[in-house]
Amino acid sequence: MTDLVPPRRILLLGDAVSRPEGLERALARGGYHIIESDNGEASHPPAAPPDLIVVTAPRADAPLEQALAALKGEAWQAIPRIVVLAQPDPEGPTRALAMGADDVVAAPVNLTELSARVAARLRRTSINGAERSTLWRQEVMLDILEELSAALKSDAIVETLVRRVGMALELARCSFLLASPWERYGRVIAVLERPGTRDLRVDLYRYPEIREALRTGKTVFIPDLASHPLFEDIRRLWNELGVTADLRSVAVIPVNLHGKPAGAFLLRTRNEDPALTPDQLRFAERLLQVASRLLENEEQRAGQARRQASALATDLLTGCGTLDALDRRVREEFERARRYALTFSLILLDVDSLRRYNERFGNSVGDRVLSELGKVLLREVRAPDFVSRYGGDEFAVVLPETDLPGARASIGRLRQMIEQHEFADLAVEDRPTLAAGVVTFPHPAVTGSSDLFALAEAALLRGKAQTDGRVGSADTVAS
Repeated sequence: MTDLVPPRRILLLGDAVSRPEGLERALARGGYHIIESDNGEASHPPAAPPDLIVVTAPRADAPLEQALAALKGEAWQAIPRIVVLAQPDPEGPTRALAMGADDVVAAPVNLTELSARVAARLRRTSINGAERSTLWRQEVMLDILEELSAALKSDAIVETLVRRVGMALELARCSFLLASPWERYGRVIAVLERPGTRDLRVDLYRYPEIREALRTGKTVFIPDLASHPLFEDIRRLWNELGVTADLRSVAVIPVNLHGKPAGAFLLRTRNEDPALTPDQLRFAERLLQVASRLLENEEQRAGQARRQASALATDLLTGCGTLDALDRRVREEFERARRYALTFSLILLDVDSLRRYNERFGNSVGDRVLSELGKVLLREVRAPDFVSRYGGDEFAVVLPETDLPGARASIGRLRQMIEQHEFADLAVEDRPTLAAGVVTFPHPAVTGSSDLFALAEAALLRGKAQTDGRVGSADTVAS
């Protein structure tokens, strides 16, 4: 059996408007695989090198010289380039050759002649393909690493990695997922085919290849999804449902940060695309190793910044957040909830009769009561929640992804924990009680984060005025 020879690859660069009509069709009829630059220049080359470059331009002037100068580096220089000039210019071919062209076709362009020149140039190319491919990949790798290093935040590093690897390997689908082996759900935070995607929740039970990569800590490579045993159960389900998956190859590269599983990098090809190759997979793995180190460094830097900010944003008496920290957190939750159509609640808690404690036992006892209350609140809230001191005898609690019934349940649980807590300076009958006000977003009266505080304060006043329950909400007069 004769091995199939892949088609020779031709990269089209330069001014697309100047390309002779029918150029792409003429080259495709010659059996060539055509690649086009998205931005008209060679700033982001594909990982698989072309065999020849065709640069189109109106005339041999400065823009053409800049386009040819962009083909720098040892890997680029090993590839022949033919310049096509769209406008008649007797001196154009001479200038284009001086600029670095290997051959020139001037207007009026004869496509048959151009195809013959391409074929002749490729026949004369004696550079070893494997050597040129190695040089090319090194060039692309350095280019991508330079852009990754310039990214200042973790999300920018991830988005750049997904975009550049997808472009370099000419993939239709590429994404980055945050997940761990112990959780059922993961979060997709960057998608090549949908650049605006953020925090897309996915059920990992539907993706056996991702679960396997997270479980073993090793890359899962499936060249042909239609026959791989890992997808046997899924294929049976697809058959029962009468659906098909537009996937041919899948690769999942696990990501570890600081020695712990953090997520996975996904590469996929469609049925009509060429299958993923081991060479492409190794290219992605090498890039991901470097990207992981960049992410670790950024996480360390961000963690240090958070600790420094936390030290400045913590109330010294209660250990809870300050008013400035609360304002920032509410703004963040408001923007997040508005962007992703989520719900969150803001609770204000007022300590009843704190002045009475100060008058009976002294200010030091009142301060200790507030300090212990802060510790109870911090201990009992969920990890994503935020507790802040709001005033002299008030606290605020931010509950992400929590509706009004959930907020009321949280208030009841906090009250129960306070009732059970032993305050060193107080008898059982003197333990503090709380009035509460709660507002939940989305709310028809809320157009900005500052509206939440006004509604919560009004709800707290209603709660304090009650004799039973003592929880006011922004959409009721009494609760």
